[in-house]
Amino acid sequence: MNGIRVSQLAGGLLVVVMLAAPLATHLALVMQRGAVLAGILVAVQAAFVSWIASSSNLWRASRVCTCGLVFLGVLFLAQFAGGDLLVASAVPHAMAYLALLTIFATSLQPGREAIITMLARKARGPLPVAVVRYTRRVTWAWCGFFLAQLFTSLLLLLFARPEVWSLFINLFNLPLIGAMFCAEYTYRQWRHASRSPERLVDMLQNIRQIRTASISEHR
Repeated sequence: MNGIRVSQLAGGLLVVVMLAAPLATHLALVMQRGAVLAGILVAVQAAFVSWIASSSNLWRASRVCTCGLVFLGVLFLAQFAGGDLLVASAVPHAMAYLALLTIFATSLQPGREAIITMLARKARGPLPVAVVRYTRRVTWAWCGFFLAQLFTSLLLLLFARPEVWSLFINLFNLPLIGAMFCAEYTYRQWRHASRSPERLVDMLQNIRQIRTASISEHR
C-alpha cells in the first residue's frame, strides 16, 4: 500500500515538474530571473523524456544511467556553459518530438502496423479495411505535426527573439497538441461518424498506451 502511495506521489510530482518547467523557463527567459531553478526543472524534464524514450531498453540500470547523464548534461548547459538556458530549454522539446516522430514513423514502414491503427485495434478489436487505412493516414498526419513542431522551433530559435521562441515551445506546446487532437477528432466524427464510437476522452486516454505500444514494437 505504501509502495502504491509513493508511486502515485512520484507520478504526481513528475506531472507538476513537467507543467511547471516550461512556465518557469519562459518567465526566466523573459524576466531574466530564476534561471537556476528553471535550469534544474529543464534538466529534470529532459531526464524524464529520456526515461520515456528509452522504454524499449529492458535494462533498468542502463536507463537510469542514461537519464542521469542527460540530467547532468542539460544542467551543465543551463548553468555553467555560459548560462545558456535558452539552448538548454530546447533539449526536452526536441527530444520529445524526435522520440515521438521516430515511434510513429517507424510504425509506418512496409509490413508494420501504424501506431494509431494499433491503438484503435486494442480499443475496438478487429478493424474494417477503411478504418485501418484511415488510422494509418492519421499516423502520417501526426508525423507531419511532429516535424512541423521541430522545424518551427528551429526557425524561431535561429531568427526570432528568444521570448517568441520560448512562447512557442514552452507555452503553446500543449495547446497545439490539444488542437491537433481536437481537429482530428472533429474530422473523424464528420467523415467517419458511423465507424467512430469513441468519445474524445477515450481518444485522449489512448495516449498512455503509446509507450506500451512502442515497447512491444521493439520486442
